[in-house]
Amino acid sequence: MSSVSMGEVFSAGRVEFRRWSPLLWEPLGEELVRVSAPRPGERVLDACAGAGASAVPAARAVGERGRVDAVDLAEGLLDDGRARAAALGLSNIRFTAADVTSWPAPDGGYDVVQCAYGVFFLPDMDRDVRRLIGLLRPGGRLAVSTWDEQAVRPLPELVLAAVRRERNLPANPASPANPASRVDSAAKLHDWLTGLGLRDVAVEKVSLRTTLTPELAWAMAVGSALRGVLSGLDEDALARVKADYLAEVARREQHTFCGDSLMGVGFAG
Repeated sequence: MSSVSMGEVFSAGRVEFRRWSPLLWEPLGEELVRVSAPRPGERVLDACAGAGASAVPAARAVGERGRVDAVDLAEGLLDDGRARAAALGLSNIRFTAADVTSWPAPDGGYDVVQCAYGVFFLPDMDRDVRRLIGLLRPGGRLAVSTWDEQAVRPLPELVLAAVRRERNLPANPASPANPASRVDSAAKLHDWLTGLGLRDVAVEKVSLRTTLTPELAWAMAVGSALRGVLSGLDEDALARVKADYLAEVARREQHTFCGDSLMGVGFAG
């Protein structure tokens, strides 16, 4: 899936994405900002910002003298972020629809670059995050959040299994290598960030569990990147996928959603 179509996928699923925001994206966004620790007056780039789950608390942290650039390809999610920031009276945050892999640095560089659950969607995870690190001033901080190995499971596998009953899919649509699997443990994320040239890297695990209803299970399927594998199905096929998927969720008695995450931070230069 290209980066442009990924933006379209998330924009199309904005209503369902919004249902998960107070349960998942916003609490975990606050956790990332706790780790990135922006200070008053600092300049922050929030890469793959979505609806601003981490950009908004960063804007609160840097205050009126600071600045947050929230960049994403999903215009629909950015609209939601703009509305949330306006409702909170935040004038120090700018939501921009753009490709963050070509985003320019301000004079003097950013103090913080943060990316919540976005590094594995970049076209080339290593190359593109190195470029993000290059936007930092010397001593600036890169902070990223990724999923723990058991997070979100088994929902993606159940969606894919239901879709395969309607049309052919690769055995692993993320093959030959799933980028998220490269950073799905504290050790892996630490080693990856260190290998990118960051110093004093620290990683911590954050646990998050919430009740999973059938409505939320389906919202996760159509309000996330999984929506991409559903595109092109006609109405009847989509209804069958939904029914098969939710039946399997019920059969497994999957009543809890695991959002366990890893928060990593390191320093440039």
